[in-house]
Amino acid sequence: MPWSCLNLYQTILDVIFVIWLLVITILLLTRKNVIIVKSKRKVGRNKRRYIVFRVVGQGELSPRALETSVREAVKELVGRMWLEISDPHVIFYNPSNMSGIISTNRLGYRAVLASMPLVKSVSGTEVLLVPFKTTGSLKKAKSLIRSG
Repeated sequence: MPWSCLNLYQTILDVIFVIWLLVITILLLTRKNVIIVKSKRKVGRNKRRYIVFRVVGQGELSPRALETSVREAVKELVGRMWLEISDPHVIFYNPSNMSGIISTNRLGYRAVLASMPLVKSVSGTEVLLVPFKTTGSLKKAKSLIRSG
């Protein structure tokens, strides 16, 4: 007698389990939207970083030639993919005190910093790019160039 009672309970539990699995399967198949759990980290716009640098060398340099040399150095060091991610641009260059500002994003500024010593010449002129400071605002970067 106790065995038949246990078999009955087991059968009831099996039926409940199968019904539960069927309900979950039907809900998953009929639901078109997948619930996306939002991360706690804010997804903001792509923040920029500004690298203030100094040029050690002789002669006149154009910002365009500097940008080309920096982009080639980034491509040589970390590849084309990181060049596209970092997207460095020389946005300001002052030939009188041989300093400038490179604009990049927060994801790739370390790649740009690491590749700056690889720039050995710009337009045939031997130079050395020395990173001075990295800031988060263009105003602070310009004030660093004016003060130094």
